[in-house]
Amino acid sequence: MEKLMDKETQNKVREILEELTEPVQIFLFKNDGEYSEIVEQLLGELKELDDRIKVDTYHSDSEEINNYDIERDLFPAMVILDSEGNDYGIRYYGIPSGYEFTTLLQNLIAVSNNSVTSFSDENKEKLSKIDKKMRIRVFVTPTCPYCPRAVFAAHQAAMLNPNITGEMIEANEFDRISFEYGVSSVPHTVIEVKESEEWVKKGEFVGAYPENSFVEEVLKAVE
Repeated sequence: MEKLMDKETQNKVREILEELTEPVQIFLFKNDGEYSEIVEQLLGELKELDDRIKVDTYHSDSEEINNYDIERDLFPAMVILDSEGNDYGIRYYGIPSGYEFTTLLQNLIAVSNNSVTSFSDENKEKLSKIDKKMRIRVFVTPTCPYCPRAVFAAHQAAMLNPNITGEMIEANEFDRISFEYGVSSVPHTVIEVKESEEWVKKGEFVGAYPENSFVEEVLKAVE
């Protein structure tokens, strides 16, 4: 089977992954579709480049999926855990290709090093105080150069607060949900809060917002 990453890309990725300090785990939940096969191959190539990356693959009907808050009609889905199996609320729905592959590498390093670098101390404190269950859903496409910033902000917010889940959703792969949320350009961020066991949309914006604006939008959702 032809590699997804050529030799030059492999060397660059191997160099980037030198920043890992602790092992990191990726749980892939897949169905029988083509997209799942691509992600499985990509993760296989990734762990070949650094043995600190562990990958476990489960089918969408496995019992393991019950341990994580995974959307049951969005596969492939990925969860990133640290070496102790701690879940930081980082979710990927769809192939992390194009610009989003860089974000995946950033997240692996962030989880490995348990580091949040996207926010000032003041904003970290604000985000950590959110006491309602929230998910930040960022719709992206692989060719969007602004999407990684929006996705990484959502994932970093999730790392700060166990009440927050940050999600990357590949808009082209999941056209039904993209239509449902009115996604016409990306990055399109939707902020939802759980009320009476239902997710309720509390805010949305288009574009990669600067740090303070992003935090302001998140905080408005729980006012």
